Order: sequence, then C-alpha cells, then structure tokens
Amino acid sequence: MTARFSFLIACFLSATVDALEYRIDVKEPSLFNVEEAISDTIRGAAEKLTGIPEAQMLGESPDLFSLSEALVNSYGYDGDTFIVDIDVDGLKARLDTAGIELWETERPEFLIWMTEERGLERLMIGQESNLIIDRLLAASKRFGVPMRRPLMDLDDTLALSPAEIWGEFAGAVMNASGRYGIGHVLVIGDRPERQSLKYWLFESSGQYRAGEIPGVDANTRAYSLIEVVMRHARSVSETIQPKVVPQGEEGNSLISLQPSDEVVAGQWTVKVEYNNVVRLMDLIDHLEASDGITIQSTEIRATDASMVLNTELSLGSTDDIVSSFESIQFIFPLVYSLK
Repeated sequence: MTARFSFLIACFLSATVDALEYRIDVKEPSLFNVEEAISDTIRGAAEKLTGIPEAQMLGESPDLFSLSEALVNSYGYDGDTFIVDIDVDGLKARLDTAGIELWETERPEFLIWMTEERGLERLMIGQESNLIIDRLLAASKRFGVPMRRPLMDLDDTLALSPAEIWGEFAGAVMNASGRYGIGHVLVIGDRPERQSLKYWLFESSGQYRAGEIPGVDANTRAYSLIEVVMRHARSVSETIQPKVVPQGEEGNSLISLQPSDEVVAGQWTVKVEYNNVVRLMDLIDHLEASDGITIQSTEIRATDASMVLNTELSLGSTDDIVSSFESIQFIFPLVYSLK
C-alpha cells in the first residue's frame, strides 16, 4: 500500500525550464513508496508538458515511463517533505522520441459557469461542491490549464440566469463574464435525469461552440467534458500572442497575454471519423474547392482520416468551412464525424 501524498510546489513549465522540482508532503512515512512517488511525479510532469492524459500517452508508447529514475536529477527528504528534481530536458526528449507533442504555447484561462436541470427546474450552481466542477478544477491543476469559478454573488445572480444559458444568449454570457477579465468561458448544462450534459465554449468575440455529452453518471460526463475542454484549450492556445500594455496597467506588468484579433493560422490538421469512403472523398472535394484552403496532405485509415490544410484562415473560419459540408458533425475544434 502506498501512502497518499500531495504536490505542494511545482515550478512553471516552459521551453526554457531544464529542471522541475516537486515537493511531496509525506503523510505516512512507513507506507511511503519512493519508487512509485518518483514514477508518479514523472507522469504528472509529462501530463503538464503535453496536456495529454497519462493513459493516452501510454496507449501510444507503452514503455514511455519505464526506467523513470533516469529522468531524475536528484531526490531526497527535507524533514517530512520528499523532494524530486526532474530532468525536464530529458523528459521532453523522451516524449519527442515517442512522437508525443509538447504543449509549449501559452495555456488559455477559462471561467466556468454551470447550471443543472432538476426535474422541471434549471438552477445555477454556485460555490457549493459539485462533482463535475471539482473534476474540472483538478484537471486544471493536472494539465496546467487555469480555470476558475465565478463568485456567484448578487451581481452574478442578476447578470446571468439559467434561461439565458439554455437559450444560448451569448451576449448575456459574455456580459456576465466581463467582470472577471477571462477571454474563454465554459458553460455547462448538466442533465442528470437524462444522463447527458450540454456544454458551450465561448470566445471573447461572443462566438461559441456547443456540444452534448452522454454519460450514465456524473463521473463519466465529467471525464468526457475534460477531454473536450483540453482539446479546445490546445487549439485556442495557438492564437494567444503577447500584447504590450502601458506600464501601470495590468498590475504594472509590461506584457499581457491576450487572444490576438488578427491571427493567421497558416496550417491546421483536420481529423474526420467516417464510415463511407465516398462521402469522405466528397468532403475532400469540398475542401479543395473552398477559397483560401489547399490540402497539403491526406492520410486515410480504416475509420478516420487526417488532412493537413494550408490556409490563411483562422481556426474559427476553417471550422466553419468544414462544418458547412452536408452531414458532418462537429465534435471538437478540427475534429469531426462524417455520417
């Protein structure tokens, strides 16, 4: 049996970091397993560097975390604290060798609003504990994607209602979110009795993507939602660029990371799940005929295909062109299902 432990401090991960120190509070020293603690810290660091769940990485490379001790510069105790100093460059090199892409662009921040359908009522979820939000906030720390909840004080209560959320009133959502200064907004509509969850991902422009997730229990819906949000976060992180602000604003910071209004995508990779190759060929013809897009390469597999698109269009505009094809279903940004 391994003692439960918690990570107290982890330094910021970036392309320039060559070491990462984890400090682990040892609750029960007699049950503490050093080898397992080292392995867990390596896996946790890999998830933060990539934004990809450990299970998914192991699916692509089963031996990825073997000989974890080779990725540790040093480890030892400081009182009741176990310290692991990870060789980040070595870990990055191993991930690269395994073909697992690093997430080295700035991570977007999300504000989370939530409403729940209970019988004939739809209620706002405040600051009380909620399993789905708790899972999201845990994933926020796990993958290094900042998320926060609104205060749900009187101002928030008056600014946004469940009816406005379910009615998809983008203006109401963005106006209510404005006080928090966060450019990306996740809105959740949980329907436990229907065993489903609806979500909306809003951008600062007011544009949004919506989807529905089935799940027999809250845990299942939560983990599916986390996958959606992480994919979306990775896609929008490519549009975040440094923006200089005058000294004295933004807490005297000279650099503020904000979404760029004029983003040139350059290249997007589109993934499509399909069950009819003729419809897939029609989609390829549709994209080739679209203004502003050329297909650089196409890889067709048994049940899905990937297309690398060269384009000057933004992510949103590219999504719109793909989504305009008949019978295609949006799943995540740049990921679709073709009926």
